[in-house]
Amino acid sequence: MYEIPKINVPVELLLMDGETVEGIMFVTEDLVSAGGNPLIEEFLNEDPDDFFPFESTAGAYRLINKHHLVMVRSDQDDTEAKAKTMIPAKNLVVHFTNDRTVYGLVYPTLAEESRVSDIINQTKAFIVIYQNGQKLIMNRDHVIYVNAN
Repeated sequence: MYEIPKINVPVELLLMDGETVEGIMFVTEDLVSAGGNPLIEEFLNEDPDDFFPFESTAGAYRLINKHHLVMVRSDQDDTEAKAKTMIPAKNLVVHFTNDRTVYGLVYPTLAEESRVSDIINQTKAFIVIYQNGQKLIMNRDHVIYVNAN
């Protein structure tokens, strides 16, 4: 049987029902940034499957429905994002359907995406923001509105 090589990525998931689960996502080896960081957002956006494998720190193996995933918190920081752009970071406050609110920054990489509205209106479901330097991947489908400064 053929297996696709995967990288174990420690994350914390916030689900639609408010549950927070810590554990490991399994991201394909080819989805790694130039700096060696697993591209969780690319995995979530590009993998056509609605469910992805996840192992909680409690040892439970789950298949998580992407559509019920509100946000992913990773151990990655914003060092690589800062190095990729000369455009100043933009502040935002994201209000989710499950009454959660997240304050953070987005780092535009293209002049055409220099406003928060440009970034939030991308066609990809999962978008990267940073909170206190920590990488978060949010699901646009669960965003009610965004305040942008």
